[in-house]
Amino acid sequence: MNSVERVVAALERRVPDRVPYFECVIDQKVMQALLPGSDYFQFNDWLGMDSVGQNRSSWSRDNVEFIDEKKGLFRDKWGVIRAFGPESTPAPVEGPIKSPDDLKRYTPPDPHADDVLGGIPEVVQKYKGKKAITAICRDAFFNPAFLRGTSQYLMDMIENPRLVHELVEVTLSYDIPAMQRMVRAGVDVVVFGDDYADKNSTMMSPRHFKQFILPGLKRCVDAAHEAGAYVVKHTDGNIMAVLDMIVGTGIDALNPIEPQAGMDIGLLKERYGGRIALVGNIDCGYVLSQAPVEEVRRVTRETIRKAAPGGGYCLSSSNSIHSSVRPENFMAMIETWREFGQYPIRS
Repeated sequence: MNSVERVVAALERRVPDRVPYFECVIDQKVMQALLPGSDYFQFNDWLGMDSVGQNRSSWSRDNVEFIDEKKGLFRDKWGVIRAFGPESTPAPVEGPIKSPDDLKRYTPPDPHADDVLGGIPEVVQKYKGKKAITAICRDAFFNPAFLRGTSQYLMDMIENPRLVHELVEVTLSYDIPAMQRMVRAGVDVVVFGDDYADKNSTMMSPRHFKQFILPGLKRCVDAAHEAGAYVVKHTDGNIMAVLDMIVGTGIDALNPIEPQAGMDIGLLKERYGGRIALVGNIDCGYVLSQAPVEEVRRVTRETIRKAAPGGGYCLSSSNSIHSSVRPENFMAMIETWREFGQYPIRS
């Protein structure tokens, strides 16, 4: 099998020749520590990854107009003020929709604009048919929440539900056609990257999730499938209270299955392994950033042993290989995967 065949087999819950390695973001600092002078594509090939994407957000310091360059503040194409920080995605600071009247005057970005595809054509040219080409897209939570401000948006679910529905419609009018353009351009796997939870629970009640987020997520999943892509739903945190609903949308896989949030991959394999594939679960907090190398090896072995038998599993971190991941710990995970990730899985 080549890499794309391997990932497709896992997403279809079949048994590939080995466990695929699937990671959406690897920090430049980690790459340079391990393979100095490399770019992302060289590092991806050197590592033997089975997935490939743009490895960054849509922004760089070279393609934004700063409001305050010293503070790293800029306004994105949605009108959201963001701040550059140490990680790949700049954090939202302030949204443009202060009132319902603001939304009446608001125009979302153009999903047919030249910048929507970003670096995807280059990735497709290099890797189509060889590796699983991924794109991180949005579903029904992050973009409407950023337009309004996340705290206010969550309060709106109780105080102004009509505005919440209107915000979702406005953002999906961009997000769905933009995502479908990416698939038509050659993307194999769409990763819907909106986070619904922290380590304790979802940010909204299951009732509000079902009312406000689930219908939009279902539309996004269906639209991605109609366009011809597989769907990986990414959300950090403890999502057990809403997981039945998420699985019911027809996703192909769940990511990143955060162990520090109580997401037990053995339990998920038992409950949901017949319906979805699992992607992730190697803790990028303590384990990949602080733990002794031997602990990284043990955790990786145990995760493969729990999740990989019978297929339907891709190895991945519990979020990303961020700037605080120790290079030696990252390589311990990779080396253990190479040793123990071949089928049949050793017990």
